[in-house]
Amino acid sequence: MPEEEVPQVEESGGKKKKSKVSIMPIITSAIVAAAISYLILIFMAPRILSSNVANQEKSNPPGTTQLVQPREISAVLISPGSNETFPLKGADQVVVVDFLIFKVGSDACRAAIADKSHEIMDALSKIFFSKEKSELSTGAGIELLKRQIKEAANMITGFVGDKEPYGVINVYIRIKAFASTE
Repeated sequence: MPEEEVPQVEESGGKKKKSKVSIMPIITSAIVAAAISYLILIFMAPRILSSNVANQEKSNPPGTTQLVQPREISAVLISPGSNETFPLKGADQVVVVDFLIFKVGSDACRAAIADKSHEIMDALSKIFFSKEKSELSTGAGIELLKRQIKEAANMITGFVGDKEPYGVINVYIRIKAFASTE
């Protein structure tokens, strides 16, 4: 055991006495204290950090929807290869749509599109019925169509005004063909 000699101290009788102090108990208690602190840190840190998450969840009562930072999520209305047909103006031609996919800003919008898909498909029929083949054969015509579809989907799902960034962000559509109904 390491022992340290303390300088000799004179007692009242003039005799010098050597006293020995052991530093081993001090080192041992320091190591034990450090080990206990480390274990407390390991076991308590996750609980403290997870309590912050639990407090945030408590601040949102169940049944309320909290909109978070917008992010892009895909919402498929017409699956690739479905080949949905819509009549064009005059009903003498139809357009064949291979797919229609929305990029949306929230899971809530994706769920609303799934819930209101029949209403959105009805709006698509109205939009296409107001178009002629020549309008859908140009880049500008396709961009106008995409904008109209986006606005209709956002109106139907309720993502307008301040909520618009959480609604439909972009529309991806592939027109496969035009066909005559004669």
